[in-house]
Amino acid sequence: MGKPDAILHIGQSKTGTSSIQRVLGARRAELNALGVHYPVSPGAANHGLLPASLAEPSQLSHFHPNVWEGMAPAARLARFRSEFAAEMGRLPRGTQLVLISAEQISGLLHTEAAIAKLRDLLAPYVGRVKVVMYLRRQDSHFASGYTQSLRIGHINPPQLPALGPQQMWQYDYATLLDRWARVYGEAAIVPRIFEPESLLNGDVVDDFLSLCGIELEVPPDDPDRQSNLSLTRGAIDLVRAVGEAMQASPEGLNGSSPLWRHIVGAVNEALPGRGWRPDPGEAAAFLARFAEANEAVRRRWFPDRATLFTMPEAAPAAARAAPPPVDKAAALEAACALILHEAKSSLAREAHLQAAIARLKEKMCDEEGARIAWRAALRADPTHPQAQQRLAEMALAVGDLVTAQAHLDVLRRAHPNHQLTERVARLMVKAQASVEPPSAQEAS
Repeated sequence: MGKPDAILHIGQSKTGTSSIQRVLGARRAELNALGVHYPVSPGAANHGLLPASLAEPSQLSHFHPNVWEGMAPAARLARFRSEFAAEMGRLPRGTQLVLISAEQISGLLHTEAAIAKLRDLLAPYVGRVKVVMYLRRQDSHFASGYTQSLRIGHINPPQLPALGPQQMWQYDYATLLDRWARVYGEAAIVPRIFEPESLLNGDVVDDFLSLCGIELEVPPDDPDRQSNLSLTRGAIDLVRAVGEAMQASPEGLNGSSPLWRHIVGAVNEALPGRGWRPDPGEAAAFLARFAEANEAVRRRWFPDRATLFTMPEAAPAAARAAPPPVDKAAALEAACALILHEAKSSLAREAHLQAAIARLKEKMCDEEGARIAWRAALRADPTHPQAQQRLAEMALAVGDLVTAQAHLDVLRRAHPNHQLTERVARLMVKAQASVEPPSAQEAS
């Protein structure tokens, strides 16, 4: 058999890449059954280790520390190279397509020489290659990426920069696409516009799967479709305020530290939102600097479109305003919401931990220790269904129907249709029947 085809999904970031990657990473078995291989060695979802292995070490500072798995980057990348060669050298029988997805490919490999290294690395394993890239309007992309910059400790105020394609090369789509075309050939380059009206079903996951010719059912409400969301405006102010406080502390602000990652992760989980949107006039002035490059892309790749992107409503060019300060009231409101969310999450974790301890105690035949742990779980979550069920059954085991009934009452109120509620109810009926005195007719 010949080599399988390959599709390189190279970004760009903030165009649904995380959703695409999570969908693919969670469905490797289904993909393999369709003759599609989504490698695991470059990453469980995001294949960022592949471009990282071809980049200079100085380019890798923004990578999440978890990528390195507690190793020095050089050591982790050496292990990746070995694992990748082994995986690609023994692709599953029947593989017709290899999919690789990492927005870092377009972000890190920004010279022809670097792209050629990638081509040469893959050449022994794959045949024809398509290079897919989703393009997002520059002002919209920068605004969406602002949240990501907060996550890595850049707490600058939200504002479009007074820069153009010379300084922001990643937004010069004409040069970027041309660079890839010179290495892979123009016919191999498949740019897509990241706008709802340009995507199949208005959804980037559906659009990408269709482009790849993959018939894979992913429900619209699948949680893998929703990832890497932005923040509410109040959450942005909260992160900025916390970052400023950390900068002023003796320890300083380290964007790669576990502490900072935990803080922004908690905020992101508790307060997802639409993020920051620039002033229309400011956006228009920013976009004007990329008009020539965008028109070159339209002429070459999208001749049927009137403009490369759907443009925002006309707005007068705005004078560059002072960057907005932290909104203390909005930050305080967001902080209260975060504290409430974290408190609930902490109690849920405590209940989960105590339930695990209780199950372990039961396996060790330590009934009293299990009872203590189940009660501790209820202190964290008074309606915890398994804790209520186990304590009810322990009470029934010693003939304490009053206590068992009390736990059943809680289950019926909090979890009326739960299988554990039904189980305890059945046991309760049996226990009551065994202790009821016989009727006069039965006695005679």
